Amino acid sequence: MYKLLIFVHKSKESGFINFFRNSFLPLLNEIQGNEIKLAEVESNLLLEQKYSHFCELTVNSKDEMDNKLNSSAGRSLSKLLMESHQHITVITVNYK
Repeated sequence: MYKLLIFVHKSKESGFINFFRNSFLPLLNEIQGNEIKLAEVESNLLLEQKYSHFCELTVNSKDEMDNKLNSSAGRSLSKLLMESHQHITVITVNYK
């Protein structure tokens, strides 16, 4: 299993989370093929960077993730990730 984890940085501005919901989630839903839910992060006391929300894209393998990210929606997502890097943290996890 291979996962792309996206954490939204906690901010006093609520504008980015609305942007995330309207821009990122539709692309993630299209890539995943079903609804991706945005969860609220309740606690991350031991981390210097605080997060407000989290979501994940899950596929069976890294190759499958690469294929999905090379789709039209995947390329749009990659562009958004690069443009929004100051507001998010992205982590990939590979369960081999």
